[in-house]
Amino acid sequence: MKEYDEERQQHYDEKVREYQETIRAIQKAGAIKLEECRKAPAAAAVKLFWLANDMLNLASNYLVINGIGRAILGVRDEEALGEARKAITMAIIYIENIVTGKVDVPFSEYEENLAEISSLTPECKFQMVRKIGLALALLKQGYGNNTKWRWSFIDIEGRFTVIAKNLLDLKLAFVNNNPAMPDYEPLLYHLHLVKNLLAQTAERFHDRYSLANKRTDDIRYALNFLSALYQIHLLLHERQEADAVKKKYDAWSTVFNTELKKT
Repeated sequence: MKEYDEERQQHYDEKVREYQETIRAIQKAGAIKLEECRKAPAAAAVKLFWLANDMLNLASNYLVINGIGRAILGVRDEEALGEARKAITMAIIYIENIVTGKVDVPFSEYEENLAEISSLTPECKFQMVRKIGLALALLKQGYGNNTKWRWSFIDIEGRFTVIAKNLLDLKLAFVNNNPAMPDYEPLLYHLHLVKNLLAQTAERFHDRYSLANKRTDDIRYALNFLSALYQIHLLLHERQEADAVKKKYDAWSTVFNTELKKT
């Protein structure tokens, strides 16, 4: 049995070596890019965007290593999953540094930030959002359903939802609401995704309050996401959807105010 285990370990080491080398190369290149951003912060936004992409590539390699460990050794690689989680978090942080991490704010408050990456196409921004979403989904799959990370994932998913929203140029999406416009499809898909993420994230924070911790902060976060969704519906003249969100917002707000009075 011991000899068999050693053979499996050797097989595992051989399989992951290529990915470990790729990880080191990404980390080395990332350190250089980050230093360039520090030296020239005025022109750092686009580089931070691509640094976020590098972090997602890093996470992808760690997730593959975990998959290899599961297949060959039959165990979940907690270290690889932990590193993947850190890499995805760093990707989100880099985007936050461009477009802020605020969800319930007017577009005008971060419009200038978004202008710093105006050279990137709507398709490019949308694909970044999709890539982060996929990385998070694969990370959750790697940990499995019965994990201590179940509720803590809500925080990182919330931050992801914020940057997904803030990477979308709402003015451009509103103006390009015409199939004849060149960026119509990516803007439309991005907008639909953002609306779904805002609604989903609000529900998850509310669920965590209801089922896990009874922390009023979670209701407040849920309300912030609902408020952002409500504003988008108003902007798009989606009155029926806006009214439905407002009704839910009022109900949750009543709970929030009641809980505050208890403290």
